[in-house]
Amino acid sequence: MEKNKKMKIVEYTLGVPPFRRGGLPRYSTDLSSELALKHDVYVLYPGHNTLINSRKVKVVNNKSDKYDFSIMELVNPLPVSLGLGISESGPFMEKRDVSMAVEWLKELSPNIFHIHTLMGLPKELLYEIKKLNIKVVFTTHDFYGLCPKMLLNNPVKELSNRKCTYDCMLCKDGPSKLKLDIMQSNLYKWLKDSSFIKILRSNQKSALNGAEEQREVSEQESQARFMLRKYYLEMFALIDKFHFNSTVSKKYFEKYFSHLKGEVLSITHEGLVDRRNEFANQQSTSNHIKLAYIGPYDEKKGFFMLIEVLKKLRLKYQNFDIYFYGDIAQYSFFKEEWVHNEGIYSGNDMGKIYKSVDLVVLPSLWHETFGFVVLESILSGTPVLVSDNVGAGDILPESFKFRDEKVLVDCLSKILLNGVDSYKKELLNLPIIYTMKDHVIEVEKEFYV
Repeated sequence: MEKNKKMKIVEYTLGVPPFRRGGLPRYSTDLSSELALKHDVYVLYPGHNTLINSRKVKVVNNKSDKYDFSIMELVNPLPVSLGLGISESGPFMEKRDVSMAVEWLKELSPNIFHIHTLMGLPKELLYEIKKLNIKVVFTTHDFYGLCPKMLLNNPVKELSNRKCTYDCMLCKDGPSKLKLDIMQSNLYKWLKDSSFIKILRSNQKSALNGAEEQREVSEQESQARFMLRKYYLEMFALIDKFHFNSTVSKKYFEKYFSHLKGEVLSITHEGLVDRRNEFANQQSTSNHIKLAYIGPYDEKKGFFMLIEVLKKLRLKYQNFDIYFYGDIAQYSFFKEEWVHNEGIYSGNDMGKIYKSVDLVVLPSLWHETFGFVVLESILSGTPVLVSDNVGAGDILPESFKFRDEKVLVDCLSKILLNGVDSYKKELLNLPIIYTMKDHVIEVEKEFYV
């Protein structure tokens, strides 16, 4: 593709905010907005299923004046698990008639088909995209589609048990297909943030987070699970170039594929401002440290591990409070007077949150591909400690990383004794490319040309 030439680009993603939250929808939306300044961009997302002809996939235009790009709905996609797990494998690889979607692609004739998730995308459609000689790019936001059991000697036998690693998004017993269809419906978009639905989601999330995933599955389902994982591996094999958003994600994908064409490029989002210099000469006036955890309250994010660390520290140090942001789940630990559960927050409030705390801790146990909290925290002048599993550690000095629970206890003990000023100073000279404009230049150069 000729440099600077206007292109037609399809960005396949889970949806746009506020219907879909999280780093993946935010990045793909902001990327699309910046690309739309120079190119024709079509954001395609897996939408609702129809009662009649539910296996016929088509693309419809959901017109919106909010964005400079076109919003397109993929009607009758495969089920979208949203990372909650998969109850029954069969529906996730059910054959689809993609002829109408292919006609849309032929008429559009895009240069790039950029995939941000495999969720909802039929393999048949990806095969047709390849036949049309459209370049396919994939950004590694998570590891959906990859299961560590496929690397073992007898994967079918291993797949008879739902227990798996933190990185696997397939083995956990998820919502039924009916529930997933409801969550994909147009009605749910309007009800999602109602008080009633929030209560139901909170109760379900708390139950899911505390559940042990050890239930056996039938021999038939075990075989179906194996076939589903092969289904996704075949889809990954059709990708022309991988955009690894961190070295963590690159190394993880390389476990499954010996030869992958791709580059590592950290991601960002719109609206970031570098405020580090505003805090350059500010020193702490109190030895009372405000710690923060930002993210889902679940095991793989290290939420429960952090709770145990904080309990240990509290036996020796009382000069800290902990603030939790980012989830609707409720736990008894939140009743402690030094613990503050702030729940779901607005993206507009993030600046205030970083300014109000002294240190952010991200203790992920799973291989987290990136994580915007790290980038946002740095630019706000707020130090952030991350586990070695956090991909955004690529942009941090080694002194901000810890490899296990013991090292985290040591790091926090040192901070509770000496404060965070030395960490703040170390942030000032970090070279960071964070504007979406600069990021898009790199995306075009490395993946679209």
